[in-house]
Amino acid sequence: YGYGGGDFIVIPEGQLFAGRSAGGGTRDQICGSRTYGSGYPGITGCGVSGRGFPFWFWPVVWSDAAAEIQPCLNGSEYGDAYNTSRFGGPLMEATFISNSSSSNTTFHVLSDNSTVTSLIQSIDANCSHYLSSSSSSSPIPFNVSSSNAPQPQQAIQYYRASSVVLTLDGYNNSAAFSSNTNVTDSPLPSNMDTNLSVCLNQTIALAVPLVNGAFPSSSVAPPVASAAVLGMLALFLLLPF
Repeated sequence: YGYGGGDFIVIPEGQLFAGRSAGGGTRDQICGSRTYGSGYPGITGCGVSGRGFPFWFWPVVWSDAAAEIQPCLNGSEYGDAYNTSRFGGPLMEATFISNSSSSNTTFHVLSDNSTVTSLIQSIDANCSHYLSSSSSSSPIPFNVSSSNAPQPQQAIQYYRASSVVLTLDGYNNSAAFSSNTNVTDSPLPSNMDTNLSVCLNQTIALAVPLVNGAFPSSSVAPPVASAAVLGMLALFLLLPF
């Protein structure tokens, strides 16, 4: 899979987010934590306001209601979930349901359209032996107003500068809405299908599309999904305010 990397640029005047940096992030830097704003190389803390785009992709956005409870969940500067100017397309989600009879485990992946479409293919290839046939075969729009939509307190892992998030139905991380930065994350449910969880996490980390720069000698050529992203990169730089 593509490695990412290369030189970062400063987005030129007259373009969306002019003056911010973009690019340079590598695959070994994409994994964050359960905190919104994680997965940014060299940056810690909750929140995405004013940040650059080390992987070019924009962070996911949560509902206004969530941001009212926890201000660092405010991503309004990136538009709503349906924003077509978003790098990779509007926010979409996919559902991955465990086929284990001993657990009732449902995960969601939330990201831009290009990324979710690519990850569905990779997850189906790598994790099909853990998946129910009711799992997603194509992405659906992320509707923040839906009662069934993934929520920030359900996030179990952010990736790629918080532009991808893996959530777990039924999980309620009290730290997501706490004003105490020293609060630890709530434990994951004991009946969670850990086989599927590990497979999803590893597949996302290895297969999430990146904009490729220079490749280390040990890397292989980028997949088709990453090549398509390069085309969107050119379009992004041409977008007017």
